[in-house]
Amino acid sequence: MLAPLVATPRRGSAQDVGPDQPETRFNQGAFRFAAQARAALHQLWKTSIEAKQERVACLGGHIENSVVYITHVQPVESTRADSANISAIASLEMCGPPAWFGTVHTHIATFQGQPYTIFSAPDRMVMTLWRQRWKESGVFCLLYSEADANCEFGYALTSRASYGYSRGNNLLF
Repeated sequence: MLAPLVATPRRGSAQDVGPDQPETRFNQGAFRFAAQARAALHQLWKTSIEAKQERVACLGGHIENSVVYITHVQPVESTRADSANISAIASLEMCGPPAWFGTVHTHIATFQGQPYTIFSAPDRMVMTLWRQRWKESGVFCLLYSEADANCEFGYALTSRASYGYSRGNNLLF
């Protein structure tokens, strides 16, 4: 006889990020994603792919010893979006301090089958407008696959980061 499956809570240290947590796929490098943020980012990507339109969200968390900890994400409704662009007006209004420290958006368009992994000129303009408005360095990420992001803090810290597991291994975001 098989034993019934019992849901057990996940260990907090395996899901959370921070300097006092063990190193994991999501708790290493310059940009680290807490479990709650990973789930929200995965949903943002999924929604973007299904709609065939870019999506944007506010990013929140904290910065400690030159490491950005992204702990919460809030999608932003936008009235204008297509597969290559999304209006930044709502995110510039909603994603400011103290609750938020920047924005994330999807890059679902591809070129010759490859994703756009870098910030475009219009992306850079929005980042500049955000910094001017909020007088902060800002954290900005773009999701270019179901698991990968390119993130930037201020003008000096930029890095590729994993926010999810790729297809076939997505039990835990």
